[in-house]
Amino acid sequence: MAPPRPASLLASLIEIAQTRLRLAAVELEEERLRIARLLVLGACAFFFVALGVVALSALLVVAFWETHRLAVLGALAVLYLGAGAWALRSIRRITARRPALFEATFAELQKDADALARCRPRADDDAEGA
Repeated sequence: MAPPRPASLLASLIEIAQTRLRLAAVELEEERLRIARLLVLGACAFFFVALGVVALSALLVVAFWETHRLAVLGALAVLYLGAGAWALRSIRRITARRPALFEATFAELQKDADALARCRPRADDDAEGA
């Protein structure tokens, strides 16, 4: 079998590089869309939950104004701090679990490098042929 011509090998390498760059661009766009979606949903959730919490808090404080207003305010403070701690823990878990950026691109580049290493003639093979 004849060795591949340098021009066709170079064309193949350029085509592989273009494919990998397209893959990297797709991954970057997916990450950008995921972050934008998280920000919009997070802002909406924060706004509406905060509005509901303020209304509910006011209702509870007014309902217990004469008897237990300090207890209600203390219980609400503990509840809000607990909810905030839970949200922070969830954010840390989500950000730690996300896949590494360009993970698929690097995997494909490694496959390409391995395939090229198998195709490359070894020095031992050249010495035997001489």
